[in-house]
Amino acid sequence: MASFYDTTIPQLRKINDAAINILTVAQTEIANGLAITESEMLDASFSKMLPFRMQPTLLATFEMAPITKLNLSSADIPRIDSASFTSFDSVIELHKALNAVLDSVSRDAWNEAADKGFAVGMGGKTLNVTALKDYVEGFMVPHCWFHLNAMYMLLRSKGFMLGKGVFVGAWMSETLKNDFAAMRE
Repeated sequence: MASFYDTTIPQLRKINDAAINILTVAQTEIANGLAITESEMLDASFSKMLPFRMQPTLLATFEMAPITKLNLSSADIPRIDSASFTSFDSVIELHKALNAVLDSVSRDAWNEAADKGFAVGMGGKTLNVTALKDYVEGFMVPHCWFHLNAMYMLLRSKGFMLGKGVFVGAWMSETLKNDFAAMRE
């Protein structure tokens, strides 16, 4: 049976990997002549959505909050500041740093912390979380998915031709990629 660690940490890593994939492909599209700069894109938004630069900031904040509060990592927690994003490379580096933190979390420590509570600042108030497992499964993972999707959709709304494979590719094993290769022939 899969443990709490097995069902969460790999998924969080893949969310970060997908962000890296999306941003790397977006950089290529700009280099190939898409008429928008990375700087313009970082400030882009639509409707009442927060600007692009806030999406990775919120994603990172949600991922790192319990790890920091429960002291579950030996790695340096990256600086999470939307104003520090000056290019897609800076956002990519944040996601790589998030994965380095996730890689440093021990399976045993994560599993043992599943029922531990912690307090985290959120929106000027303090959220008292009863159990890490509930926070991760009921809040963190869905919100990280949301902010990853917001990044993808903001890019698409500005003319980036990011295919679905760029988004979902981070979850596909090499075996599954090979299985689908025949579908592209």
